[in-house]
Amino acid sequence: MPWILRFAIGSFLVFVIGTVMIAWACISTGWETLSRFAWGCVSAGAGLVTSALLAMLSAVIQQRWRRFSLALMIASVLLFLGLLMFAKFA
Repeated sequence: MPWILRFAIGSFLVFVIGTVMIAWACISTGWETLSRFAWGCVSAGAGLVTSALLAMLSAVIQQRWRRFSLALMIASVLLFLGLLMFAKFA
């Protein structure tokens, strides 16, 4: 597996950490909730954008891993749109 694709999967894990922070903020109370929600949104968004960019770069460079890279990029973009919808209505 190419290194760029490994970094893309690592960035996807940053999204998972951000999602856990958002979930923790949703069940918490107090002023700390806003900080956790904001940091969760920032880290989840940054993880998804980085994952999509690295997956796109991997799809261009590595021909054998193109389908997996495109699937990872599509998942990242759809999850990012879902995160934007959640942030808008939260």
